[in-house]
Amino acid sequence: MVNRTGHTMLPFRPSAARPVRMLVANGLLVIGLLATSACGIPVDDSTRDLAVDLPDALLPAASTTTEAPSPTETVQIYLARVDENDRQVLEPVDREIQGDGSINVILAEVFAGPSADEQDAGLISPFAEGSTVIGTVLDGGLLEVHLDTLDGFPPDDSASNRLAFAMLVCTADQLVIGAEIEQVVVLLAGPDTLEAINVPVSDGEPPVEGAPVTCDNYQSFLPVQSGN
Repeated sequence: MVNRTGHTMLPFRPSAARPVRMLVANGLLVIGLLATSACGIPVDDSTRDLAVDLPDALLPAASTTTEAPSPTETVQIYLARVDENDRQVLEPVDREIQGDGSINVILAEVFAGPSADEQDAGLISPFAEGSTVIGTVLDGGLLEVHLDTLDGFPPDDSASNRLAFAMLVCTADQLVIGAEIEQVVVLLAGPDTLEAINVPVSDGEPPVEGAPVTCDNYQSFLPVQSGN
């Protein structure tokens, strides 16, 4: 084709490449939408807070709270001191204990001996480490004290040995509040059973083997009352 200026003009043919590119682009868009739907990712019209959809394992850890300390209770036990007459005598002291205030817990404090402050104040104990209260039974005014061993007691037939039993028996007999204890018997754990022992005393007739005792059997360890 020749125009008015005499130049030859090529005929106009629509490009075949443009429809192909549009078809490819449209196809990719459709594939992308299908893939998105297949992956389960929702398409929302508005923004939302994704934190609400996080599993528990990915959420911030919840704040922890500290448990309240167990309530304490004031009880009394017997320790000992040397008086002005050079006698070993019992002396009641206060103890702050945790737990239910059971007889086991109270008697365990007797075996623990004086604290550092109590030692500075002159209080003493004949007990060494080695003996533990493993149980108690109160039946009709008779208290059974079950011990694992006698290793924490001083040697037999000594004043210190009798003082140790005086602290244990008189604490149970006189200082345990809320329990009507009239007599105490001490049982020692054996291989198969518990066996009552012959508790040494400082006053009165020696008890028969395994017989119960009271604080009256330890009068010589009680402090002299003023006026006596």
